[in-house]
Amino acid sequence: MVNRVIAAIISFVLPGIGQMIQGEYKNGFMIFILSLIIFGLIDFITENWVAEIAWFIIGIVAAYLAYQMPER
Repeated sequence: MVNRVIAAIISFVLPGIGQMIQGEYKNGFMIFILSLIIFGLIDFITENWVAEIAWFIIGIVAAYLAYQMPER
């Protein structure tokens, strides 16, 4: 199993993947797909820098969720 810190770093870069490597495949996949949809919609509707800020915020939340998962 992967360390919580490593999972949080991975999940910051690619939201949801940190959860998936910790064994929570369903939640991780859902976070990953939802973050892509949210990023795509915001990028389509607004300026590019707004979408990048949204991806950063989603990454922080996903990293926090990956870090808070109990180690198995």
